[in-house]
Amino acid sequence: MKIRMFCAAFVAAVLLCGCSSAKFTESHGLGVLRGSGGEVRSVDGIDIWENGEPARKFEILGSVVGIPRSPRLGRLSVLFSQDRDSAIAKIAHEHGGDAIILLHLKREPSDEDQFGDEKRGHIKLVVIRYVK
Repeated sequence: MKIRMFCAAFVAAVLLCGCSSAKFTESHGLGVLRGSGGEVRSVDGIDIWENGEPARKFEILGSVVGIPRSPRLGRLSVLFSQDRDSAIAKIAHEHGGDAIILLHLKREPSDEDQFGDEKRGHIKLVVIRYVK
């Protein structure tokens, strides 16, 4: 039990550090959009869309880029997905959003990559507000 609590605290700290270094960029003039649906889960009153977008009208408020995503966690990442989702929902609340669209960005390999790090990428969070 102590190990799981330590691991959860460690992952939360990594997420919070990653979120603090990433900056919110406000969007203007994109207008009202409508998606075609996808996978959604709700955490703390915020819809988190992954592999798609809302099949309803929404507007983009802005985005956060640069949150590290590491494949090294492997299957363990499932244990901490609730912590991650709570951190993501907090970002949406802070910026007045109703939902987040998660985009997984792959990084192009470079000469500096070592030990298979070319698979590591970043997550882009698109903060949205539903339009009625």
